[in-house]
Amino acid sequence: MEIILKNKINPAYLIGAGMIWLGASTSSHAAIIINEIDYDQVGSDTAEFIELFNSDINSVTLDGYTLDLINGTNGTVYNSFDLSGFSIAAIGYLVLCDNTQAVANCNIEVASSSWIQNGGPDGDAIALLFGSTLLDSVTYEGIGSALGLYAEGNSFAPADSNSITMSIARLPNGTDTNINAGDFSSGCITPGSANMSGTGDCSVSLNPVPVPAAIWLFGSGLIGLVGISRRKNSSLAG
Repeated sequence: MEIILKNKINPAYLIGAGMIWLGASTSSHAAIIINEIDYDQVGSDTAEFIELFNSDINSVTLDGYTLDLINGTNGTVYNSFDLSGFSIAAIGYLVLCDNTQAVANCNIEVASSSWIQNGGPDGDAIALLFGSTLLDSVTYEGIGSALGLYAEGNSFAPADSNSITMSIARLPNGTDTNINAGDFSSGCITPGSANMSGTGDCSVSLNPVPVPAAIWLFGSGLIGLVGISRRKNSSLAG
């Protein structure tokens, strides 16, 4: 089994220690976090999205980054997204979705509805990696025996809802204490903008230029793979 080391170094102002922060991030990788998720909607799941947030004061290119979706029953990766070629502006966002017409500020359309699993007793997880280094992860609805690596603080985020409009979001926006249960709460839907508490759709359109699924698939050399799935294991979880 491959050992993945976790890198969670946040820039800090260390004047008292004789170090003065001059604006250059100590680790641009650590600045990117999974910030908001909506995997369950009222009725059919046709407006799912995952939002990444760049907490750095500099833009970050995403070459070498992948976003993995992990099945809680057996720990296999059922969808994986290569983010190479994209970047996130300083204090900015990147949104992956399945329908640019249904999700505001969507940057990447993944061409598949119901592309994020809905958790269940064993939970599911979403992980952001740079190469084989685990940068950030969110486990939601539960912690199955296969999800220990991804359950920050040995805890999980609350469940999304299929009866009310909401997301699971870091509140306050961008909060990252490495404890899923403390960092994530029910939130108003805000893809591509700062998270807000409450429920409902609080989207503010910032007019991003989405990358159509066909173009992204062509550029990645993955035409024909539904959901742009890259299996890391020999079997595909259902």
